Amino acid sequence: MPKSQMQSKGRYPFFILGCVRSGTTLLRDVLRRHPNLASPEETHFYRWADPFGTEGSFRNLKNNPVLKMHRELDGISENEFKSMLAASTSRADLYRKYMRRYMRVTKPGAVRWFDKTPQNVYGAAMIAAEFPKAKFIHIVRNPVNVVSSLRIGKVVKVDNLVGACSYWNEAVEVISVLKRAFPKRVYEVRYEDFTRDFHHELKKVLDFVGEEFVGNHYKGIVTRTTEHEHGDLFTAEELETIRVLCGPLGERYGYFR
Repeated sequence: MPKSQMQSKGRYPFFILGCVRSGTTLLRDVLRRHPNLASPEETHFYRWADPFGTEGSFRNLKNNPVLKMHRELDGISENEFKSMLAASTSRADLYRKYMRRYMRVTKPGAVRWFDKTPQNVYGAAMIAAEFPKAKFIHIVRNPVNVVSSLRIGKVVKVDNLVGACSYWNEAVEVISVLKRAFPKRVYEVRYEDFTRDFHHELKKVLDFVGEEFVGNHYKGIVTRTTEHEHGDLFTAEELETIRVLCGPLGERYGYFR
């Protein structure tokens, strides 16, 4: 077994959390290239508030068409998932069953799993409790570009400015509480920094989760910071509304200076 894989044995999972349209998928796809690490499509296991084992929790997990598509991409059949769900006693238990199967099917050489589901931020406290050794990576992006992306709606479409700003504000607020509670378990990176100085920022992320950076794993990756044409999407009054709603939190990350 390669030395890097031996070093990774016994290490705990980590979770990429944050607001949708903030670069979480980019970060996951880059980290997936590490031979030790495996990550499925989005799970949403901690997204909804229904207690695990209740009819509501099972309904969300079983019937959501997006999650069914994700399981197909992960190589897990619906019958397999239903069996896992029925045999699980908690969200964490379901995660472990799911990830064991996912790694066996898609990346048997991996020795460690991680998850990227932005909306799992709403269950961050429960994740921290059920996985007491897990770490969290928060990738944050300029809220004006997040709200722009939500208005464009290629993945998630939100026209209402209050709703779009709430996506960003609520994620940042939850992470801020998580940081205060577990300062050594949370690492934050700005999307703009990650895309502009990719290797430097990736080294810091991998160091945080305890994995070795090997440049050959990331050959051919080209990152760029995507900026939307805000004037084509918003009126001047709407842009001011975004700045008012997201400004107090945005200033913490160097936005709205």
